[in-house]
Amino acid sequence: MKNILILTSIFFCISSYAQEVQIIEKNDNFTQKEKVMKFEFINENFDLIKHEKVAVLKGYSKCSGAGNNSLRRLFDKFKKMSNKLGANSYIIDIVERTPDAIFMQISVYYFDNTAFEENLKMFPKNIVYVFGDFDIKRGKTLKLNLNGENIELANFQYIETQNRVGKYVTVSIGGFLGAKVEIFGREERLPEYLLLGGARVGPGNSGQSISVSTGQIYPLQMNFGQFLINVLTKK
Repeated sequence: MKNILILTSIFFCISSYAQEVQIIEKNDNFTQKEKVMKFEFINENFDLIKHEKVAVLKGYSKCSGAGNNSLRRLFDKFKKMSNKLGANSYIIDIVERTPDAIFMQISVYYFDNTAFEENLKMFPKNIVYVFGDFDIKRGKTLKLNLNGENIELANFQYIETQNRVGKYVTVSIGGFLGAKVEIFGREERLPEYLLLGGARVGPGNSGQSISVSTGQIYPLQMNFGQFLINVLTKK
């Protein structure tokens, strides 16, 4: 009987989260100051006492079958709902992962340009984050080379490395037919975020030819990169 109750609870929880992103708390005293389009991650050290919380949102993402786009879609839904409410920045309150799903709760705020500038100053400089795959169904462990060291990233893992001013961080995947990125360290450089992709076969430039790559590297924006850091597991 106890197991039935637990399964029923999980079913209703997943059914609720599987809908569009939902508002679970809203500040009715907040007046939207302008049309907003940003959705920036708020550093954990930023003092929010003088800033209005606009709303609290919850959402849900499947861990398999939708590829790496599943978390991207959840992020985009959070952004769309937040902007509609007049919020342009966020913190992550809760992340819960089951074998099949990720449940998230975030609080969203309105920041002016001064607050955005103060927030950016709080992030560490010259950090490079590299994300592996986050689709359990594919079950991939990706092999990369980071500054000459061979590393494996399992599902839902990421790795970070500190660059030095005047030096390079080199990330490569897939050997000769793969991809390589070099990031130069400089004063006050904000973090860089890279998503790895596995082998791919696609159409070539003409006729019946095909193109083959054994790995790809995709740069990510900071706001989504910080979102992933709070969801994935650091290696």
